[in-house]
Amino acid sequence: MPLLKDLAPHHFSIAVTDMDQAIEWYTSVLGFETEVRFHVAGIPADGAFLRRPELRLELWCAAGVAPVPQERRTPNQDLKTSGTKHIAFSVADLQARLADLVNYGVDIAAIQRNRGEPMAPESNPLAPGRPPVFALFIRDPFGTLIELIDRQQVAA
Repeated sequence: MPLLKDLAPHHFSIAVTDMDQAIEWYTSVLGFETEVRFHVAGIPADGAFLRRPELRLELWCAAGVAPVPQERRTPNQDLKTSGTKHIAFSVADLQARLADLVNYGVDIAAIQRNRGEPMAPESNPLAPGRPPVFALFIRDPFGTLIELIDRQQVAA
């Protein structure tokens, strides 16, 4: 019997190097809305909660925050470091959203077109003749990995 039987997601937290840039990116790309911004003098750090109906995102920008290390910016390399890996979101029609992401200039870290194959970077993700996207990783402006999975393919 688990100790915590009534467990529900509340938020995930990301450290960033520029709060305003982070809020702009998470709002325009992932559709979060700013709920509250705050400052914690004892750290010192600025914080913000962003919200979608189903989930909250907590952003932190602390004095002297270091950037995401290079080995944590690539999905297959990141698996070789212990700790939290990424957050994943399911998306309806990820193939259509891929074009939107590319056209918006979102950093596409790696793409998985077949469920059993590893993620791999693609120089031209919109090249014709490729199978549809099953999943992909994007990076926020600071290098944080975020996975997007095609909702219809996961359900199949």
